[in-house]
Amino acid sequence: MKVLQVVPSSFGHNEISMSIARSGKGDVEIATLDAGQGELRAATEELGIGLQPLAGRTVLSSTLRLRRLLRQTECDIVLAHGHHAGWYLALARVGLRRPPVTVVVRHHNLYHHLIRRRVRVLIDRMTIRMVDAMVACSTNVGDTLMAEGCPIGRLLYATNGRSWAKPPEPAEIEKHRESRTAAIRIVAGGNLKEEKDYPTLIRAFGRVIENGSDADLFIAGMGAASARAELEALAFRCGVGDRVVFGGWCPDALAVMAAADVVVHSSIDEASPQAVYEAAGLGIPVVATWAGGIRDILGRYQGLIEPGDAEGLAEAISEVLADLSAARERADRSAAEIRSAYGSDRCGESYLRACSRAHDRRTRGRR
Repeated sequence: MKVLQVVPSSFGHNEISMSIARSGKGDVEIATLDAGQGELRAATEELGIGLQPLAGRTVLSSTLRLRRLLRQTECDIVLAHGHHAGWYLALARVGLRRPPVTVVVRHHNLYHHLIRRRVRVLIDRMTIRMVDAMVACSTNVGDTLMAEGCPIGRLLYATNGRSWAKPPEPAEIEKHRESRTAAIRIVAGGNLKEEKDYPTLIRAFGRVIENGSDADLFIAGMGAASARAELEALAFRCGVGDRVVFGGWCPDALAVMAAADVVVHSSIDEASPQAVYEAAGLGIPVVATWAGGIRDILGRYQGLIEPGDAEGLAEAISEVLADLSAARERADRSAAEIRSAYGSDRCGESYLRACSRAHDRRTRGRR
């Protein structure tokens, strides 16, 4: 079984697509909707597989390039990651006499509903109707897909993950420890989007400082300048403007988290947040809400906070800081299990298994 992955961008870590490529042992190819000049190019070259850029000036031109690739490819299955790649794939397969099996991975949960983007919600629903199968990366995403009209017979599940083979460099960890501006460092990771609910985190952090903790808050994630300005203004109103650091894009995200005393995830919605399983896999104490796929990752190991509850979040953070040694011991006990559950091998194998099932289902349907 040969698989062609379609990813939205060659930039960033691309841990999931590379986990699938490693597990595929030469039977997996990758195409990207951009020009293919990001980190993914070097990663695919190291693995000995090609990277096909599909960048066009418009959505139509990129879709037509993907359509030509579908006609030419010898792959049995095309696996598209995320909203944009999934929609391009759904459009590209229309009218093809013998299209490969088309599978789309949903890497978001309720985000388009939360931000009231009706067109994107409509596209999500149309994608479900137009492809052979949908893959959910958490139980909550599966529930959302079914609510949006995905028949259970076309719903599959897989587990996200990353390679743990290269731990963060000690020198990088120490560099981030030295950059802190207080005795305690709290880290949050993720783009400055509504679903991350950084306003609740900043309000909770303000209460933690009011309670006497000497801490700073490092937010690792990119976002619009307007979003950052609003969060900076809120931090000053909460009296912690000089203690909140906006770190932007951090290529050494693991080192950032490894240097933290506690990682906090305040989201109101998630699919399967990489920052949560990375921090937990490193053995860093995590305080998080129960939003979306966070429950799949941490629910069996610890209590979780109601989304939007600044008081509850502050209380949970303060409890961890009151006895960091005990919190680290608890985190260490679950770290190995989380690394195994969210490791590269399991991730890649679970997605390839989902692809195989989608292929088998369509093959049976043709008989």
